[in-house]
Amino acid sequence: MLKKSTQLLNKIANKFDSEDPLMIDLYRGFASEERLYLKGRVLENEGVFLSEDQTRIRTLIDNFKRFESDEIEGARVKIKVRDHIFEVYSDEEGYFEVDEAWDTPLSPKENRWIDSHAQLIDTMDLASDGVQANGEIFFPSVNADFGVISDVDDTVLQTHATSLFRLKMMYVTFFKDPYERLPMDGIDKIYAALEKGSNGKKENPIFYVSNSPWNIHDNIETFLEVNQFPKGPVLLRDAGIHLMTQTSKTWGHKMETISQILKTYPDLPFVMLGDTASKDADHYLDLAKEFEGRVKAIYIRHTRNTRNARRIANLVEANTDVNIVLVKNSDEIMEHAIIHGLVK
Repeated sequence: MLKKSTQLLNKIANKFDSEDPLMIDLYRGFASEERLYLKGRVLENEGVFLSEDQTRIRTLIDNFKRFESDEIEGARVKIKVRDHIFEVYSDEEGYFEVDEAWDTPLSPKENRWIDSHAQLIDTMDLASDGVQANGEIFFPSVNADFGVISDVDDTVLQTHATSLFRLKMMYVTFFKDPYERLPMDGIDKIYAALEKGSNGKKENPIFYVSNSPWNIHDNIETFLEVNQFPKGPVLLRDAGIHLMTQTSKTWGHKMETISQILKTYPDLPFVMLGDTASKDADHYLDLAKEFEGRVKAIYIRHTRNTRNARRIANLVEANTDVNIVLVKNSDEIMEHAIIHGLVK
């Protein structure tokens, strides 16, 4: 069933394939005083845009275009962040990264977001004149008590990942735009409270780390903005049109990304949120033990009574040395967070 669905999606997506002008997709990065991380992608501009009043057909077409992206390999990109200049090359999937040590004279009173600028300066055989993009890099406030690392699917955004053959997940992913998508009940208040912390005045950073593909990062960012979630880096994975495929590499991405965040901010403890539709509990527990003393609490939302959910319930019971709790709703998260002094 899954293989046939993927083949069908490929056939439909290919019908929208054509030669288009180039663009740079510059994702939100993050930085500390010692290190900077920024990622982006060079690809053809398929003319995809988001609108509150677009039709189901328009949404479907745009989402197919997102997954059938035409990437540019070997493009040379110049990136400027403050007084720092970096030059990188895109890989076979069009991605480029800056992951470098740096020093930046930021004042504690400065805004938490730093401007970045990317310019295409060489694409081998393709015209690159004038192709550029602006982005943002997150620099956590010195006023932070802890950071938050959150899954997206079925933790923040209702995706129905445990639906039969994932058919409902496919429907909402391809036919609904981010203005129509629904958050998990009451979760927006939890994130607002976590950002403000124990006295209601903190500026705790929030990182959204998901196994969703980079192809839909604009959808996720728009959804978070529309539903007034705290602004933070959205860190996804390369998946192409194989949205439904979950492999060991998929889960490796999540572990590597979260480990990188923890290493970037070695003096900052973290709260982690996930759900029973995936392996969030496994990864968070592994990280809590690898980075001993760095994880203040882990919240795992019970989404549906599946075999994996029952396995995770046993896993939680067996790890009493870690502050991990299985919750049914957002109220239980809030109650626990108040008791443990995380929120006001």
